Amino acid sequence: MASVDPLLIETIESMLGDLCTPEVIGAAEGGLNAKVWGALWESGMATVGLAESAGGSGGSPQDAAAIAKAVGRFAAPVPLVELSLVGGWVCEQAGIALPDGPVAVVIEAEAGPARAYWCPTAEHLVVVGEGGVGLAPASAATVARSGVNQAGEPWADVTVSGVSLQPGPSPLDVRARGALARSLTMAGALGQAAELSVQYCNEREQFGRAIGKFQVLQQYLAQMAGEAAAAEAAADNAVDVVASGADAHEAVRAIAAAKTVTGRAVGTINRLAHQIHGAIGYTDEHRLQYSTRRLWAWRDEYGSDAEWAAVLGRSVVAAGGPALWPALTSWPPVIR
Repeated sequence: MASVDPLLIETIESMLGDLCTPEVIGAAEGGLNAKVWGALWESGMATVGLAESAGGSGGSPQDAAAIAKAVGRFAAPVPLVELSLVGGWVCEQAGIALPDGPVAVVIEAEAGPARAYWCPTAEHLVVVGEGGVGLAPASAATVARSGVNQAGEPWADVTVSGVSLQPGPSPLDVRARGALARSLTMAGALGQAAELSVQYCNEREQFGRAIGKFQVLQQYLAQMAGEAAAAEAAADNAVDVVASGADAHEAVRAIAAAKTVTGRAVGTINRLAHQIHGAIGYTDEHRLQYSTRRLWAWRDEYGSDAEWAAVLGRSVVAAGGPALWPALTSWPPVIR
């Protein structure tokens, strides 16, 4: 991944580390935390990666990705990536002025309502359909049903009427951007779960020594570290491919790989993290469950790892056997 200013990383991690305590995260379930959102908005962190000419804060896609990973790491109870990486990107591409405040993205379904993540907290809706894209006030939505995911983050199944559409990204491209956003937040949360497990193994003692001294737990930690590193590398690679100006086909393929790798890492890391922590990892006071519950939820949003693995597989099969190895080892990719 292209380099990111260390000061940016230090700033966002310091900000979220101070604001996103277990008490704050737990109290925000079912909605967003206004103080966290306000701090991110006022500092410009919520719109990093979007051009200043479009109303954003400027910065590279890699800068936006670093912030998204921090949001995942600290389980920030705000829809930041819905704005910075998905809805704001749609507006930027379509020449629509970036709205103030939280947004939700509605990718219209062929029939019936569409699932919009964080919709109950949104002030604006970015609507995406086969006929184009548009921006609408949240009041334009008709809610069929609503609820929360496993982490307590809200969603709603909605239809939106009276929206003026104009040319913009396709529903598939926007869904892929959503998958990229979730891959990045998952990469952050996976790393956090692995770090919390290392910390617990160094602090918890059994039979007169830290449990991290036991070989089986060392193997668990090594496996978790490997999965977390692979997930972050896949997500970062997808960001670099998108930032390089690759065509839509190449970008979707890289994102499919990222969502597949990060999604499959969830099962391993969540299982081992909770085995290491035991019952304490499920308590409201402990940070672990705020990461692992988000990982279970994010794994299925904007398409599961199985769905994106199928997209990736079809791309590879269509290219034929001789193209497989060059596609895995070369840049630019050779699959078309």
